[in-house]
Amino acid sequence: MQKKYQKISETSGIMTFDLELNSEISKVWDLIATTKGLAQWFPELSIGESGVDGLILFDFGNGEYEEMTITMYEPESILEYTWDKNMVRFELVEQDNKINLRFTEEINEKTTHTPRDISGWHMCLEKIQGILEDKEVSFTEAEFLALFDEYQALMN
Repeated sequence: MQKKYQKISETSGIMTFDLELNSEISKVWDLIATTKGLAQWFPELSIGESGVDGLILFDFGNGEYEEMTITMYEPESILEYTWDKNMVRFELVEQDNKINLRFTEEINEKTTHTPRDISGWHMCLEKIQGILEDKEVSFTEAEFLALFDEYQALMN
């Protein structure tokens, strides 16, 4: 997985991850754009309604949900939605019998929590790759903390 952080200002930037996946585009799309797929790597998320202006729901586990608006939806190509004050985007490109997945988070308001979010996305992307390669992927607290330290340093 390749990763890059582009600092725009002290409080904003763009985090990008690129992965090459050995899979069919429809399988990758199902993982990122359906409730059944999301449940395999980010069970707190579900699709409330597909398509532009549709909703992704984040379940806090206490009966409360945050609604995130889908801003771009091109089947088997692009899924983009709000993520608090930020924007996340999954882009899929088929090339040489592989799928290039680019994940981008446009960080409009960097907070002390932002490196945690980015560490979480890193782990989620590794889980997606593991699912597609039929490999078990899990993280220890120490591994998460190491990622957190890495992204905190990268974003400062």
